[in-house]
Amino acid sequence: MVRFACLYNALIYLGAGCFSVYYMVAYHDVGLSVLLISIVNVVFDVSESASELPTSVLFDRWSRERTLIIGVLCRVAGFILMLFWSANFAVLCLANVLAGIGAAVESGAASSLYIEYARKHDPSLGMKTLVSRLSAMIGVCTICGGAVGAVLFLLDSQLIWLGATVFYVLAIIPLLGLMRAGSRTKAAATDGSGTTERQAEASVESDGSAEPGESGTSLTVLDHVRQTVAAAAVLLRKPEIWNMVVFNLGTLSVLTFWQLLLMGHQTGVWWQFAGLVFTNIAQIVGSRLGMLRLHPRSGDIAILVLIVSAVVLAATPMPAVRILAFFVFSCAQMYVANTISSSLHESIDDSIRATAFSVGSLVLMTFTAVVTPLCGYIADMFSISWGTLTTIPLLVALLIAGLARKPESAKRVKVDISLD
Repeated sequence: MVRFACLYNALIYLGAGCFSVYYMVAYHDVGLSVLLISIVNVVFDVSESASELPTSVLFDRWSRERTLIIGVLCRVAGFILMLFWSANFAVLCLANVLAGIGAAVESGAASSLYIEYARKHDPSLGMKTLVSRLSAMIGVCTICGGAVGAVLFLLDSQLIWLGATVFYVLAIIPLLGLMRAGSRTKAAATDGSGTTERQAEASVESDGSAEPGESGTSLTVLDHVRQTVAAAAVLLRKPEIWNMVVFNLGTLSVLTFWQLLLMGHQTGVWWQFAGLVFTNIAQIVGSRLGMLRLHPRSGDIAILVLIVSAVVLAATPMPAVRILAFFVFSCAQMYVANTISSSLHESIDDSIRATAFSVGSLVLMTFTAVVTPLCGYIADMFSISWGTLTTIPLLVALLIAGLARKPESAKRVKVDISLD
């Protein structure tokens, strides 16, 4: 079963690699303005965020494999619409709604499926080992998918959606294999020990992959909403939350438009592919830098590097210099993101950790929905280079305030969210 889970993850990341660094240019090639492309991106983000909770409930309470199949089908439907009707803005928005639902299903669920089956297959494997293996596989598959996407893009920019469709359709096969293997396992357990199917499911959940509530004590959806609101009221007053939001908004314009800066004819696609490779390398470099004992003001230095590399990326006309600047930007971005995330982790209590990051993500999505079209408007009115620099002033403000520095002593916040 672990092979099926591994194959599923490999195929969806091969599919994602086909379009992940080319889709902005593909939209641009069919005549969409940068503003409309930005709005389409917002539609995808909102769809994904809005679908997180319902798809998570389906994954945990109904059927994991069936929920993932629904996610794959939503993705495929979106890709087909993009393949044939990308020039139609309304259809493209619908396609991104479907793709957002599919992405919400995949978010966390795909990796957790692999980790669960891998731990059952070999209990001696530690979580760090499993995550490292999964990260390596994701990186390799994304890069390989990117190479396939580059070749398809050279033939026709819209063919990247065909490549993604093929890989995602193939991803249904291992999911069907997991369903069949799971049915056989449950049938064998029932025949051998008289265990019912529902008891078998409860046994799987209690194995560590889920934590079901006891009968009569489980919280309703309304209770969870009340808890979240109570926690959010306190969390929104914490500077660490806004630190995370401002930083992510500050890097938004570069991460959104770097593909368009590198677009061209025969060579542009390979520079974009290089960006995909460097992004994966930057994740490793940034994570390793976060483990080192660096200068106390290393966070501020990294933000200064972000600002300078963003200006170089936007100002220079040479693709080689641009891709190098983007690599430096990506390394610094990953380092600062890890620093800010760890600062937030240290400042909150375990009881509200998940809520804190959910609140931060919700606030970030709200601002992103406003800022992204603004970046697109500036790119259309002036140039893509100016659009790329739109949110950099937020990084300047972050540097002046010194918010990237790790606080010497972070006070933990614990919120009373009891329902009495």
